Amino acid sequence: MCPDREIISAYFDGEIAPPWVRTIADHITGCERCRSFYEELESTRQRLRAEPVMNVREPMERVRRGILSGARPPLRPLPAWRRRVEVPLPLALLAATALIALGLGLAVAVSRNGFGYIRVTRAPAGGAEYQFAVPYDKVESLLKSVGGAAANSEDVMTLPKNVKLIPVGVPRMGTEAEYPRKKR
Repeated sequence: MCPDREIISAYFDGEIAPPWVRTIADHITGCERCRSFYEELESTRQRLRAEPVMNVREPMERVRRGILSGARPPLRPLPAWRRRVEVPLPLALLAATALIALGLGLAVAVSRNGFGYIRVTRAPAGGAEYQFAVPYDKVESLLKSVGGAAANSEDVMTLPKNVKLIPVGVPRMGTEAEYPRKKR
């Protein structure tokens, strides 16, 4: 039975206790597989010895002096997308809520572009002037609501100059009797 590769490596490094050295050496000489592994270790050692030795003393000394002096190497700034930002949880929740509310508000504003507005102003004589801005398809319901107003009110509807109305149905002219005015 062959010893483990780690045991052969320890034997190669001289880390095996003396009673076992002779047993492992005898096994390596008699076993082709273990001898092949031992020869690989030996060839690796020879190649490493043949490589030129790097001078690491100078860079190590430079780092040691920097550590002792407390100097730090200059930091390269990270790009904006790689920076880490730490935000407290309540602030993050508040920001997320604000973004959601802004998105919903924008969605409602975009979907409500067809809704109008109403502005009521008081006239000096005590009457009221109503200004409506409604979409074209809502004008009919507006006219019905204005037509149902009290008989003593005077309603004036002014259309913007850029509005082009399409006549529908038979034209009819109203008489003053149909639209009584309040006497002053």
